[in-house]
Amino acid sequence: MGIDKADIRTAIHTALPGSLKAYYQEIGRAGRDGRPSRAILMHSYADRYTHDFFFERDYPDVAVLDGIFARLQPEPQAKAALQHQVRMEEEVFDKAMEKLWTHGGALVDFAENVSRGHDQWRESYIARGEQKRAQIDQMIRYAESSQCRMATLVRHFGDLADGQKPGGICDFCAPRLCAAQRFRTATETEHAALINVVAALRRGGTKSTGKLYSQLCPKREMSRDALEEVLGAMARAGLVQLSDAVFEKDGKQIPYRKASLTRAGYAVDEVTPVEFIMKETALPAAKRKRRKNPLFPRVRSGRRGPKPQPGRGQW
Repeated sequence: MGIDKADIRTAIHTALPGSLKAYYQEIGRAGRDGRPSRAILMHSYADRYTHDFFFERDYPDVAVLDGIFARLQPEPQAKAALQHQVRMEEEVFDKAMEKLWTHGGALVDFAENVSRGHDQWRESYIARGEQKRAQIDQMIRYAESSQCRMATLVRHFGDLADGQKPGGICDFCAPRLCAAQRFRTATETEHAALINVVAALRRGGTKSTGKLYSQLCPKREMSRDALEEVLGAMARAGLVQLSDAVFEKDGKQIPYRKASLTRAGYAVDEVTPVEFIMKETALPAAKRKRRKNPLFPRVRSGRRGPKPQPGRGQW
């Protein structure tokens, strides 16, 4: 954001950035003098709605672009006349035209006359939109992950060697030193879940957290989010290792998380004393009905991403 001061001590985000690259650049503005500095990320899954709104504004459905492209001619025509033909809101039309021009589907001259470009614009437009979506999903997974923050960032940018070395000062590595996130002692129910996780991983080795949940909570005795928090606490205690992975389905890469026992985890039983602390979360806020944007009707099929978390996660 144009800030070039060496002695910034704290960088605070009050919502999720759109990508890990943006986040890394922004927190990098603190501590350029080499002295200790702090990065605080305050987030809620509701932040996703903001990114969705801007995405749908900036990346209209490909059918909208197809409707405009079909009316383009080899000979230039006035942009205003084209908008009148397609009967489209000015803001939507301008965004769609911008994307068509960017990806080569339309040609625009200095007088804002438009003509037909090449037919291969769709593939690059769709790929760019999917990449943008993936960046947001990746940022959400990072905020909710149970791994060293700096090691995760380093791995993301390709340094696999240093990415195995924990930084030792984030909310995962040193939760008791965390300024924005509070922790509490685990309940008896959560401790019982720990024992069940250990037993399941002893029997079956590495498992996806989704499969682990379906195995341990067949009647939803505990919510999926609650079990994920238990796994995160176990990772902080050094009992399990959580890692991200992907699988392909219908040509798309779908991320998931795997859990495996560490050496310390294999040694745990019901009487083993464990330093097992959970994230303290705020009470759920009252649900508010979201206003619909008439330009971008939200049509969804199935669940997208994780459920909204109560309160605001912080680290």
